[in-house]
Amino acid sequence: MQKFCTTSEERTTVQVKGWGVVTAAVGAALTMVLAGCGGEGGDDRPGREPGKAAQDERKDARAVLTAAARKTAAQSSYKTVQTGQGGTDRSEMLYQKKPAASVIKAEVSKSAANPTGVSHMLSLGGSTYVKTDKVPGKSWYSMDLGGGADGGGGAPRAAGYVAEFAGALAATKSTAWVAEEKTGGRAADHYRGKVVLDELAEYTGPALSKGLRDLYVTAAKKQGLKSVVIDMWVGKDDLVLKSRETGEGKKGREVINEEYSDFGAVPRISAPPAGSVATWDEFIAAQARP
Repeated sequence: MQKFCTTSEERTTVQVKGWGVVTAAVGAALTMVLAGCGGEGGDDRPGREPGKAAQDERKDARAVLTAAARKTAAQSSYKTVQTGQGGTDRSEMLYQKKPAASVIKAEVSKSAANPTGVSHMLSLGGSTYVKTDKVPGKSWYSMDLGGGADGGGGAPRAAGYVAEFAGALAATKSTAWVAEEKTGGRAADHYRGKVVLDELAEYTGPALSKGLRDLYVTAAKKQGLKSVVIDMWVGKDDLVLKSRETGEGKKGREVINEEYSDFGAVPRISAPPAGSVATWDEFIAAQARP
C-alpha cells in the first residue's frame, strides 16, 4: 500500500498513495498518530540478561513490537526515508515532535513548473512553506493550512507509519520472529506477519487504538487490499529501524518501505527567514507574469 505525499508549485492535484487524492494546498495533512524512533523514551519491559533467555525474549514478537511502538511514540525527532516498489517514489522526511514540524523532500515528475523533479516542503505552526524559484527575490512561498498547535499537515505525515505497522503486527496472531539481521549497520530482530484486514477490523486490544485501526483498515481496503504482509526490523534498544508493507491491490503488487534514523538528532526545524518568503498571492501573481 504505497502512501507517498508529493506536491508541485502550481498546486496541482497529486496522489498520496494509499490515502487518496489531495491537493498540494493541504500537502501531507493526514491525521496520523505521531510515532518515531529515537533517543528518548523508556523501555517498559524488565531488563534482559544476556544469553538464551534474552534471545528467547526477543522472539516474543507481540511483546517486542508493543514495546517498540510505545517507545517510538515518545521520540523527539527522527528521519524517515520512504520508497516504493523497486526504490521508486522516494521521499526524505524529517519529523520534529515539539513544536510539531516537518520537512518533506519528494521526487516528483519533472514539469515546466518543477524542472528539477524535486518537491521541498516545510511545515510549522500551521503554515506550510514550499521551495520555489518562481518569485523574484524569494526562495519560498507560504500557505496557511491552519492547525496551530499541531504544526500543520506535514508533521503527522512525516512521522511515517510506525504506529500502524507495529500495532497491526502486534495485533496479528500470525506475527513471528524471523531472524536476527543487520539493517543500517545495526543489529535488529526481524518480525513478519500476514495481516488480514477483516480480522484486524475486529481487533479491540491494546496494541492498536480503534481510531488508528479503522483509519488503517479503511485506507487499505480502498486500495483493493484484503491482506498485507508487514515486515519490521526492531533494534536491540526497541527502536524501529525499518519497515515494509506488501500487498496485492487494484493495481497489482504494492510495496511501501520506510527506514528510520537520526533518532533524537534531527536539527531543530524552524521557519525560513521572513524576508525569503512570498505570500500565496505573490506566488500566484508571479505565475501570471509573462
